[in-house]
Amino acid sequence: MAEVITVGEKGQIVIPKQMRDDFKLDRGAKLLIVEEDGRITMKPVQLNETQMLMLMSESSLKKTWDNKYDERWDNAF
Repeated sequence: MAEVITVGEKGQIVIPKQMRDDFKLDRGAKLLIVEEDGRITMKPVQLNETQMLMLMSESSLKKTWDNKYDERWDNAF
């Protein structure tokens, strides 16, 4: 399924209802959003506190860690 959506004034998007239903995304659901090679992808996740800290650390230290030898984050979730 593919649809064109619009980014709102505050940078918000609306996930089409059919996709929300298919992925069981209710209010408060967490999505992991990743930019890579000019693409943005999202996937539903259920994160515990440790995993949230790992994601925040990765985001803030990406420039330092972004090298071919650090692949442990690729399969963390």
